[in-house]
Amino acid sequence: MSLMPWRPLRELSRDMWELLERSPFPYWGEGRIPKVDIYQTESEVIVNAEVPGVSKDNLQLYVDEDSVRISGQMNQSQEFRDEHIYRTERHFGSFARTVPLPVEVKPDQARAEYKDGILSVRIPKKEPGMSNGRRIDIQ
Repeated sequence: MSLMPWRPLRELSRDMWELLERSPFPYWGEGRIPKVDIYQTESEVIVNAEVPGVSKDNLQLYVDEDSVRISGQMNQSQEFRDEHIYRTERHFGSFARTVPLPVEVKPDQARAEYKDGILSVRIPKKEPGMSNGRRIDIQ
């Protein structure tokens, strides 16, 4: 029998993100944080994030055991900098989003690919019962 550690902060973080995503203000943060799909197979967790118009060089990705952080910079094109703008709906500047993962993963084995405005991150799952803790001999 293996024991699963209770992680109240992880659960709180997940609950907070769900609350923000169901905000009564539908445009809060829209356009500034990437929309993501997260799903899992038997062996890995896959995160697909929409980041259109952002070059690969302007993206950063950080993966830990229970979350993925995507950040970057969307630069405004030169053609609009000095013009009198009639209408602009696109967002420019920096963005960041941290999403909790459904299970613990092995961040050191994560792989990422960026193609056609979609950042795809594949992370192997940690085996059930596997812990970072270790037994310490008492002297």
